[in-house]
Amino acid sequence: MNIKLELLNESDFSKIVEWVNAYNSDFMVQWAGLTYKFPLSMEQITEHYIRGINTKEGSAYVYKIIDVESSHYIGSVQLARFDEVKKEAVIGRFIIDEKYRGKGVGQAALHKLASLGFEQFNLNGLKLNVFNINKGAMKCYERVGFKQILVNPKFYQSSTGEWWDQIQMLLCKEEWIKNKMK
Repeated sequence: MNIKLELLNESDFSKIVEWVNAYNSDFMVQWAGLTYKFPLSMEQITEHYIRGINTKEGSAYVYKIIDVESSHYIGSVQLARFDEVKKEAVIGRFIIDEKYRGKGVGQAALHKLASLGFEQFNLNGLKLNVFNINKGAMKCYERVGFKQILVNPKFYQSSTGEWWDQIQMLLCKEEWIKNKMK
């Protein structure tokens, strides 16, 4: 599937609220960690991004994922928590409309986001966190070149009582360039 990334506007937050609230609190924790309380609301998102988005001051660049063929807004992902010393940032708040999952959208979006991170923002590394129960996401990240660097065991207890391990993954610029050349 051919996709593109565009900077998201705050008016686009309502679609994210809709996508997240179609699930449950455990899904929201997978999407955003412990940042929000379920159900997600526009007020929570607005408060979280009080310094704004898509600026250096806001420290978060939020992108919408667009299906090029239909021009539909089918997901979003953010690049945030920039570390100027290590030249790293964190990928988060990654969500794809359920109708578009399993079609390569995640990989395509991550490739485009990596390109932005390494070329536009001149980063050397991109990190992300994922729970061990999210096997599909982990496979997607690994296909893009992310490697596990840290495991935080029993990080979150789900609503069913199951403990989830948090896995931190890293994509180095050198590895991304090597994979891109294949």
